[in-house]
Amino acid sequence: MVDRFIMLILAMAVWNASAQNGKGNPFPRVAVPDSIAVKLKKAYETSSKLRSNAEANVYNLIDRFNYDFKDGIYSFKGMGPHFPRRIFIFDKGQLFIFDSAGFNEPQEVIREFSQAIDSLNLSPDQIVQYSKTISKYLEQESGETYGREKVYP
Repeated sequence: MVDRFIMLILAMAVWNASAQNGKGNPFPRVAVPDSIAVKLKKAYETSSKLRSNAEANVYNLIDRFNYDFKDGIYSFKGMGPHFPRRIFIFDKGQLFIFDSAGFNEPQEVIREFSQAIDSLNLSPDQIVQYSKTISKYLEQESGETYGREKVYP
């Protein structure tokens, strides 16, 4: 009986040690400031009547392994497979949230990027970098339906 108790204690110690082995979050996201999170939540919920929690699902589109919030272009989406990804640009304290989603309105995303260039006064280097990033985003979104049925004429 004592042997079993000692084995149980050792097993629990091993499990506890393996649980605390220093591995990070398997699904890391960019932590955005509360003021930005509120704006993202409002922007996403205008296009979706469901509670999406989109402000918690923010990813850096240029460097997906960088989880610090700084100037750049980001994607955000609601929890679950039926919420489409949208993008926003944060530059020098200014926020530009794209109203259109790339999966069904790629032309509108490009038009909105033109507006973002003017409204944020982006540098030529930023324009080139963000253009490449948006192109990659649109390629990834091409063919996605997010559970919406395609209607063919």
